[in-house]
Amino acid sequence: MSKLTHIFFDLHGTLIDTTVMGACYSAAYGRIMADRYGLDPMQWRDANRLIMADWDSYYADLNLDGENGIDDMWEGLYRTTRAMFRVVGQPEPPHEELRWLSRWIPGEVPRACDAFYADAKPMIRRLYDAGYTLGITSHALVAQAAATLEGGGMREFFTGPIIGPDNAEQYRKDYLFYAFALRQAGVDASVCMAVDDRSDALDEAKSMGMQTFNVRRSGTHAEGLAGLADVMSRLRGSE
Repeated sequence: MSKLTHIFFDLHGTLIDTTVMGACYSAAYGRIMADRYGLDPMQWRDANRLIMADWDSYYADLNLDGENGIDDMWEGLYRTTRAMFRVVGQPEPPHEELRWLSRWIPGEVPRACDAFYADAKPMIRRLYDAGYTLGITSHALVAQAAATLEGGGMREFFTGPIIGPDNAEQYRKDYLFYAFALRQAGVDASVCMAVDDRSDALDEAKSMGMQTFNVRRSGTHAEGLAGLADVMSRLRGSE
């Protein structure tokens, strides 16, 4: 077996607690939007919470996993950002500004949020100190993923590629998504591991020859990242 050198982590649900991130994101979003467009930050915060609660309705006719998934992703971000102005009763900016805002703000807000699960940071440090190159494979935009790491004070540990739909040019984490990650890292699948909370993504990574670890955060067998250290030890023993 080839020596494992690279580990690609998913973010939300794997390293990031989405409940904690959601609360922090809304508050930080409110402050940023109030600074740029006026009103009380809590009005923007509450608007963000309202839109998030109804998020799926804005994407009902969009197919992120389809042939035009990236266009649909941008359209969804545009719609939800535009809706914020309607909810707070503010005139919306010109189209180009609104389009820019919808793509900029996801990479700005998470800088103010530390939403890492309690077991994530110690594991990241442990793997980094052991010499592994850590990267990200996420549905988050690249700037959003980087900002999320920065918000938790963990950006320096991720020296490998950050892969999101905007640089992979597709949303679905399939064979092509992971193939792009490997090309960006300049390594073969045999030296890589994917760590994710979604089994469908891990099945795609495994089909390429990557090692995988399924992060279970809920249910009977929930153990988070606790078992990852044992898996890494077994893999090192078989090298």
